[in-house]
Amino acid sequence: FKSNQRHIMTIEITKEAALKLIGNDEETWRDYKQDELAETSFYHAHGVNIQVIHNWVSAVTQYYVTDINA
Repeated sequence: FKSNQRHIMTIEITKEAALKLIGNDEETWRDYKQDELAETSFYHAHGVNIQVIHNWVSAVTQYYVTDINA
């Protein structure tokens, strides 16, 4: 069985690294998704995709970038 699906790998990064990559969010923001447990903002800058996920239950925000080596 051969699959043509491409798996997107992400790695967690620090808030400071994410904010440096995102820069001016008016230019880099792409989309937003919200559900009952979390909200996710999607950005694209410097050739990578960045996700910022805020979990409502734990009040924790996590930052992820697409692994450019994947």
